Amino acid sequence: MKMLMGTLLIFLFMVVIYTENKSLPVMYEFKNTEEVLSNDNAATSLTQEEVPDRLPGPKLGTMAPDFTLQTLTGETISLADLKGEKVLINFWAAWCTPCTQELPALEEFNKTNQDIKVISINIDPEDHAEEFARDAGISFPVLLDEDDKVNEDYQVISIPTTMLIDEKGYVINKHIGALDEEGFHVFVQ
Repeated sequence: MKMLMGTLLIFLFMVVIYTENKSLPVMYEFKNTEEVLSNDNAATSLTQEEVPDRLPGPKLGTMAPDFTLQTLTGETISLADLKGEKVLINFWAAWCTPCTQELPALEEFNKTNQDIKVISINIDPEDHAEEFARDAGISFPVLLDEDDKVNEDYQVISIPTTMLIDEKGYVINKHIGALDEEGFHVFVQ
């Protein structure tokens, strides 16, 4: 009887894993941003069929929530101040192994791609963020989400999470999970 129950549990676990992997795509891409978002009201008229987005957080084609956070060096950066530039936002924490493995790839991407402003948001500033960023040689701004407000506004349920914001402030791509350097280049295309 125990063997039958164990086999049944393993089977059910495999079914759940299979269905979850089929229902949660890894990455969506929002194409033709300039055409669809030609005016400030265009994002509100998009239908779910035009923007197939089942990942949590701001929907593709909608305005990214604004925020103002301090960097590790005490400087203040606001998303609104970056309008006119494409911005890649990466959410991470020093205790997250996939995050710490991803950050060097993000650093290499940042060095080779001057067209996109890279910023990272540490969701657990009390856990060695400054020490890790210094040791990893991170040159892009590391912002500290000390009150967890930006994390909540962007509905980050798992880290690392990466979002791409266009020059007008609209979310045009998002990804949950670690990327390598090539993955970042594909993500921003």
